[in-house]
Amino acid sequence: MTFADRTIGDFLDSVASSSVTPSGGATAAIGGAFGAALCEMVCIHTLRKDGYGDVEQELTDARDELSAHRTRLLELADEDSAAVEDLQAAFETPDDEGRDETIREAVKRTTEVPVATAEACLAVLERATVVAEKGTRNAVADAGTGAFLAHAGVRASVSTARHNVGTIEDATFVAATETRLAEIDDAAEAALRQVTENVGDAR
Repeated sequence: MTFADRTIGDFLDSVASSSVTPSGGATAAIGGAFGAALCEMVCIHTLRKDGYGDVEQELTDARDELSAHRTRLLELADEDSAAVEDLQAAFETPDDEGRDETIREAVKRTTEVPVATAEACLAVLERATVVAEKGTRNAVADAGTGAFLAHAGVRASVSTARHNVGTIEDATFVAATETRLAEIDDAAEAALRQVTENVGDAR
């Protein structure tokens, strides 16, 4: 069963259990998906109101993009759990010539998925800047909440990826990953500042 098909209560029970998954990566992705959903909601409420015709296309596009990001983040929650389970299985394999390579590839995957999650959460956060600026003032606080959730997803995913990449010996992979994570971090901070300003301007 995918995370998209599970109840919130069931998901939280799984996180709080002794199971190795779902863990931080999947939880960050789910949080980002909640952020996307909130921003979608603001778009929908705005599009149903009079007086927003000048931003109708922009918010329609934002809503569609946010919906796609929400779907992707739910997929990434599944991918993260699969990556963690594969790594666990790799450590439990017999000590033979292929074991070390299997572990190396599994560790890379547990780094790549959080990077992808951080990128998806960043995309939500960047759309939130538009929603917070152009959306109905009655719901702008919800766009702010969505942005904070997406930002948390970025920071959590970046932290996870940095932790995991620290165990990898492939210098080229490590350098490329660290560069991308720094870019994501900087972009997320800039986007959150913009959302905060937009929400503040709506008071």
